[in-house]
Amino acid sequence: MPLAGPANDSWLIILYGAACVLVAIAAVRAVQRAAARRRRLAAAEAGARQSDRLAQLIGALAAARTPQAAIEAALLEPLQALDADAGLFVRVGRDGRPGEVAHAVGYGVDEPRVRAALTSSRKSPVSDAIGRGASVFVEDPQARTAEYGRTDPRFRVTAAVPLLVGSRVAAVVQLECTDLRTFSAADRDYLATLGLRAAQALDRTSQLEDALTARAEADALRALADKQLEERQRIELALRASETRYRALAARTSRLHWFAAALSESATPEAVARAIVEHGRNVLGAESGEVALLIEGGRAFQTIYSDVPSAAAGPSRYDAEPGYCATHAVTTRGPVLIGSFAEWQERCPRSAVIAADGGYISAATLPLAAGADIVGVAAFYYAAPVNFDDEYRSLLASLAQQCAQAVQRARLYEEAQQARAEAEAANRQKDEFVSMLSHDLRAPLNAILGWTSFLQRGTLDAEGRDRAIQSILDNATRQQDLVEELLDFSRIRSGRLELAIGDVDLRALLQSVMESNIPIAANRGLRIDISPVPPLVVQGDRRRLEQVFFNLVTNALKFTPDGGRVSIRVRSLPEAVEVAVNDTGAGISHDFLPYVFDPFRQADPAPGRRSNGVGLGLSIARELVDAHKGSIRAESDGPGHGSTFVVTLPAVAAASAEAATVH
Repeated sequence: MPLAGPANDSWLIILYGAACVLVAIAAVRAVQRAAARRRRLAAAEAGARQSDRLAQLIGALAAARTPQAAIEAALLEPLQALDADAGLFVRVGRDGRPGEVAHAVGYGVDEPRVRAALTSSRKSPVSDAIGRGASVFVEDPQARTAEYGRTDPRFRVTAAVPLLVGSRVAAVVQLECTDLRTFSAADRDYLATLGLRAAQALDRTSQLEDALTARAEADALRALADKQLEERQRIELALRASETRYRALAARTSRLHWFAAALSESATPEAVARAIVEHGRNVLGAESGEVALLIEGGRAFQTIYSDVPSAAAGPSRYDAEPGYCATHAVTTRGPVLIGSFAEWQERCPRSAVIAADGGYISAATLPLAAGADIVGVAAFYYAAPVNFDDEYRSLLASLAQQCAQAVQRARLYEEAQQARAEAEAANRQKDEFVSMLSHDLRAPLNAILGWTSFLQRGTLDAEGRDRAIQSILDNATRQQDLVEELLDFSRIRSGRLELAIGDVDLRALLQSVMESNIPIAANRGLRIDISPVPPLVVQGDRRRLEQVFFNLVTNALKFTPDGGRVSIRVRSLPEAVEVAVNDTGAGISHDFLPYVFDPFRQADPAPGRRSNGVGLGLSIARELVDAHKGSIRAESDGPGHGSTFVVTLPAVAAASAEAATVH
C-alpha cells in the first residue's frame, strides 16, 4: 500500500505528457490549416489583381481610337500595373532599327538613357527585344553591367517588351524600376498580353488613321484642284468639267462592263451571288458584301453568299423582321444607305451587330427587283465613311438593276433545268407506262382470242367449252378492270370525278369488302382477320370508299403468299376513324416506300411472278382518300416483313353505342 502513491504520480505524469502532445499536434494542424487558407486567399487575391489589371489594360487599349492614344495606353497602363518608375515607347522602322521615342515617362527625351535606346549600334534591352522578337528581362544589376556596359545607376531592373504586327516588331515598350525586384509569372503573363494587345491596338489605329489620312489628302487635293479650276477662264473650266465627266463616265462604264461580264458568265443563283459580291465590291470600293434571297413567301431571308468575316456574320437564315437593313430595303423598295454607326443603330439596330463586330462604318443595302417582285437584297459594307451623293446613288441603282436581272435569269435557268429534268423523267415514265399497259392489255386479249379460236373450230368437249367460256369471262373482266382504272385516273387528274356524298356506315362497308374477297382468300388458303368495328359513320361516296378498301385488300391478297394472313384493324380516334390493312406478304423496300403511291410505279416483283395492273390502284386510292379530306400512309419493315396501309377518315357520328364484330 505505501508504494501505490508514487506509481499513481507516474501515471498522472504520463497522461499529462500525452495530453500536451495531443494539444501540440492539434495546434500544429490548426496552424497548417490557417496557413493553407492564407495561401489560398493570397492566390485568389493575386488572381483577382491579375484579372483586374489585365481588364484595365485591355479596356484602355480597346478604347484607343488613334495611334497616340494606343501608345499612351500601352505605356501608362503597365507603368501603373507593375509599379515601374520610368518607361519608353520606341517605334521600330521597316529596317528593324529603333526609330523615334513616341512617348517617355520618368525622364526627358534628351537623357542618355533615351538616346541609348535609339542607338542601333549599341546593344541594349530594346535592341535585344527587336532582334529576338521576345521580351527581355534584366533583374540583376551586375548582369546588366556585364551585358550592356555602364548604365544609369538609378535604374536597376529593366523589361523590354516587343510589339509584333505579324512577324515584324513594330515597337518596343521598355519599363524600368529603381528598386531590385523579380518579375513574377503573373507579371510576365501581363507583359505578354501587353505585347499582343498593344500591337493589335497600334495596328488597328494605324490602319484607321492611314485610311482617314488618305481620305483627308484626297479631299485636300480635290479642294486644291477646285481652287485651280476656279482661277481659269470659264471656257477652260467648262472644257475641264466636261472632260472630267467623260472620264468618270468612261471609268464607270468600264467597271460596269466587267461587272456585267462576270454576271453573264454565272449560271446558278449561287454563282451570280458570288460574282455580285466579289466584282461589285471592287466597283463600289466596299470592304465586303453579301447576297440574301427571300424565302418562305417573303417571310425570311436566306444568305446564299457572303464574304463577311465569320466573327461578324449573322445567321445564314433570318426572319424578315423590322430592324434589318434587308427588311427595310424590301419594304420601301429602295436602297438603304447608312453613313455612320450611329445612324446604323438608329435605323437598323438588328443589322448594326455586323458593324460592331466587323468594324464597318457605312453600308449600302440594295433591293433586287425582278419586275414587280423583290427577289432579295445585295448588301455592301465599308470600313470608312461613304458619301452617298447623287452620282454614287446612280451607280448603286445601275448595279442593283444588273444584279436583279442576273439573279432572276439564274433562277429561271435553274427552274428550266429542273423542268427539263422533270419532263425527261415524265417522258421515260410515259414510255414505261405505254410498254406496261400494252403488255397488260394484250395478255387477256390473247387469252380471249385463243379460247375463241378453239370454240370456232369446235374441237373442245363440253368441259373444255365451259373452261373456255370461264377464261374468256375472267380475262374480259380483268381487261375491263384495267380500263376502269385508267378512266378513274383520268377523271381524277382532269378534275371530273364527282362524289355522291352521304352518310356511310363504315362497319357495313368493310363487311362487304371482306365478303367479296373471301373466295379469293379461301382458294389460296389465306386467312382474313378483322377487328371489332365500332358502328361509326363517315361522310363520303360509298362506292368510292368501297373502291379504296377493295384496292387495299386485294393488293394485300395479291402480294401475300399462300397460307399467309391479311388483317383489318379499326381504331376510333377523336373526330376520326383509322383503318389499317396489314399483310404478311412480300413487304416494301425502304427505297421504294416513298414512291408507293406514285402513278405507274411498281416495286420489282418477286422472282417467278409478275404483278397484274398498271400501277394505278394505290395512286387512285390516295386521290380518293384525299378527296374525302382524309389521309393514307404506307408502312413496312422491308422485303419479307409484310406491309401496312393506314387510312384515316373524319368521323361523323357513332350509329350505336355497342361495338360489333364482323366475321
